[in-house]
Amino acid sequence: MHPIIRKTQLKSTQKKILGWVLILGFVGVIAAYYVLFSGNAGGGNGDYFYVKSTDSYERMRENLIKNNVISNVQTFDLVADKMNLRNTFKPGRYKITSSMSNLGLVRKIRNGRSEPVVLKLKSEISRDSLLTFLGDNFECSKAEIVDVLASEWATKNGFTSENVFVIFLPDHYFINWATPADKLVERFLTEYKKYWTAERIAKAKIQNLTPQEASILASVVDGEAIHVSEMATIAGLYLNRIEKGIPLQADPTILYVVGREGRRRVLYEDLKKADPYNTYLNRGLPPGPIFSADKKAIEAVLSPKKHDYIFMCAKPDGSYKHNFTASMAEHNKNAAAYRRFMDSQGVKR
Repeated sequence: MHPIIRKTQLKSTQKKILGWVLILGFVGVIAAYYVLFSGNAGGGNGDYFYVKSTDSYERMRENLIKNNVISNVQTFDLVADKMNLRNTFKPGRYKITSSMSNLGLVRKIRNGRSEPVVLKLKSEISRDSLLTFLGDNFECSKAEIVDVLASEWATKNGFTSENVFVIFLPDHYFINWATPADKLVERFLTEYKKYWTAERIAKAKIQNLTPQEASILASVVDGEAIHVSEMATIAGLYLNRIEKGIPLQADPTILYVVGREGRRRVLYEDLKKADPYNTYLNRGLPPGPIFSADKKAIEAVLSPKKHDYIFMCAKPDGSYKHNFTASMAEHNKNAAAYRRFMDSQGVKR
């Protein structure tokens, strides 16, 4: 065969091979793109996928499949194996979108880019409701949180099993869903310490109170004051009673003892119930907060109004404001007027 012809045929063959290489390379690129970047997230279980701290890789993968978070298991496994997800996944609450690719999903779980729980802790929430609320919003259970608060952790950090609840300040918190119980409680302690600056501690000391005592008194003030404008006056009144050695005789503490649900009136029989939180029978502050006090109430305790009031009684007009006085005789008149008002409204308890 003529050399020129052979050379032409060789070039033709090389072109064909190069063409197939390009085609296969192009197909490979498309396949790789499909595996890595095409959407592979299904409907999932709501907007979030939860990875527990106790989950093994196999359990997490099983849950991804069972909850339809991934549509194509084979392509997910390819990416997960290549990126060593088995040994790098992190617990948390992950936001899943329908357009999420294998690469995006694996990176999210591997790097721990979870969505934090936005916890809005409200004032005047009872202890049991608080603990239930935390248990419902995080991986750790209510019982696990109770165990931490009842353990040596409290005494090691300067609290008792009763006053430790002052660390739960009403506010917005952003916390990882998979935070263990001890770390969750520690987070609230950290925020509590941030709040109690040197300036606030000094203000509490002026009132002869520790930060814990100031928070406990604030919970009573918050329970008594419907109007924020009265908080500083009420705080000053309770501080006057403490200074004079007079029992606080705070109705909110009685409602804490007998239960607030459905109660609008404190009865004489309620005042006789023996309990550490009954401030009619016991002098000084109760052993712990009656609920989570609003920060405005704490500030009122730290900066109370100075006056000589030691009595207060709700006004007989439904305004939820109070009459304040230093006179027992005047207080008795105010109390009688309020009782008549409640009777006229048909309020028996």
